[in-house]
Amino acid sequence: MARKIGSRYTVHQVIGRGSAGTVWLGEGPDGPVAVKLLREDLAADQVLVGRFVQERAALTSLDHPRVVGVRDMVVDGSDLALVMELVQGTDLRSRLERDGALPPQTAASIIADVADGLAAAHAAGIVHRDVKPENV
Repeated sequence: MARKIGSRYTVHQVIGRGSAGTVWLGEGPDGPVAVKLLREDLAADQVLVGRFVQERAALTSLDHPRVVGVRDMVVDGSDLALVMELVQGTDLRSRLERDGALPPQTAASIIADVADGLAAAHAAGIVHRDVKPENV
């Protein structure tokens, strides 16, 4: 079932869940996007909303091939959403469940890519707070 997020985006299906929200496959004026929608019950938490806004500001300033780009932020009624680039493929958790242990060279390459992205974030003053296979 499609749902409008603001005036520019439509979300179609859930592609991920976290403690603070849900990530949806969406469509925007420039094509497919991922939309991270903050849980409604958390939208009243000013500290969490502040972090969400800071996340957007920090990520829009960060341009790195190993970091998902943030395109927009939507505030519409009780909806608070980050609109991000849609990353094609599967996450590391799904890959590990499907394939089992990775060959050492593959694992080292993935770890190096994650470390590269985290180093860029840290250099910009950003702390990820949720590094896990589902987010890789």
